[in-house]
Amino acid sequence: MKNMILSKDKNVFLNILMMIILVMFLLAIGLVLLLRNSGLHLYIVIIGILVFIFIAIVMYLLGLLLLTIRIAKNGTMPRKLIPIFENSIKHIYPIMIMFSNMMKIEKDPIRRFFSEINNKIVILKSEKLRPEDILIITPHCLQKSLCKHKVTGDINNCQRCGACDIDKLLELCSKYNVKLEVVTGGTLARKIIKDHRPKGIIAVACERDLSHGILDVKRIPVIGIKNERPHGPCNNTIVNVDEVEEAIKHYLRR
Repeated sequence: MKNMILSKDKNVFLNILMMIILVMFLLAIGLVLLLRNSGLHLYIVIIGILVFIFIAIVMYLLGLLLLTIRIAKNGTMPRKLIPIFENSIKHIYPIMIMFSNMMKIEKDPIRRFFSEINNKIVILKSEKLRPEDILIITPHCLQKSLCKHKVTGDINNCQRCGACDIDKLLELCSKYNVKLEVVTGGTLARKIIKDHRPKGIIAVACERDLSHGILDVKRIPVIGIKNERPHGPCNNTIVNVDEVEEAIKHYLRR
């Protein structure tokens, strides 16, 4: 089921990227026609420069498209291209979201696939870490809404009753000696990251918060894991704990 969803997300992501390439190509063609038919010689040089820029952008985006297809298909990429690809995908992503808004296209598939691509990049480039350098960040909605023992700000308040996935995550923390923090939003998450100074982050969140967090965190690898929302957004959400454990094992190289 997950592979089927990712396949659909990939198609949406790639289709929007191809639409952006097509728009840039059409703009270049339009400028070429304007250049050929224009009698305003004063602007010929300017239009020519713009044509060159648009064609260069089209070629650049085509390369980005091919690399995206490659890493989505087999998770590999020439190591020297990873930094270029990572920066490129993070710059094109906001444009894709703007484009999806204009085209009235659902944004969550784009966000999910962006997070998946980011995870593949992290797996390719991140180094082996010590347990104390790994930080798991989860949203407060992972805790049962009726629980009186709020863990936001102090994870030790958890009574380990097993009613929510916080208990399972704490088991992972004990098993691998990594840190866990529960946050109410991006502002608190940024403060916690600044305080802990981790070298690797595992972030659990919805599609929107995950993509924003990945873009927001600089110079620290982030593996994003989407939470599930059987009771609606921000209410008694759950997470696949096995995926969190796999992310921990990746950082620890186990």
